[in-house]
Amino acid sequence: MKDVLLALSICLGACTSIVPSTLLQLQGLDPLSADPADIALRVDLPDGVALLPGSGTLDLRAARGNGAETSGGFPVEMAGDVLRVAPAAHADLRALQAEIRAWKAADPDGTKGSLSVDFEPCRLGATLPEIGKVSIYIRLAADGPFLPLVKDAPIDDALESVAQDPLKPCV
Repeated sequence: MKDVLLALSICLGACTSIVPSTLLQLQGLDPLSADPADIALRVDLPDGVALLPGSGTLDLRAARGNGAETSGGFPVEMAGDVLRVAPAAHADLRALQAEIRAWKAADPDGTKGSLSVDFEPCRLGATLPEIGKVSIYIRLAADGPFLPLVKDAPIDDALESVAQDPLKPCV
């Protein structure tokens, strides 16, 4: 199941600041057997920028060699300063994981997948900060540490990937 691609694409972009050692550790994570309750993210943003409430989604997708595809989007909620898959979505995510595991068992070389988490940033004040850094951390197990995924990415680079229009105010 190592062939299943784990791609955490945070809507904040910042690919130039990805931490290689964390990516190596992520290679051992199997998103088809990971408990949805155990995967967590923490996003550190500069003053004046936040994540738009209700905008977070975890997406799990898979494709078979014969062209068949399946996918699901699951809401992500903030619990303190930690982002997690909403508990109400755990059963549906586990069912999709089981379906994709069955595909993988039937066609180990032809089944490919991805796991992504997307958010929309928002502004807390009238203007955005001119300078600042964005960092994203991931925890792979309930008792595990948060590992740096993106570290100190410039805010203007991170927002450039999503902000074609001015950021919405946080509500």
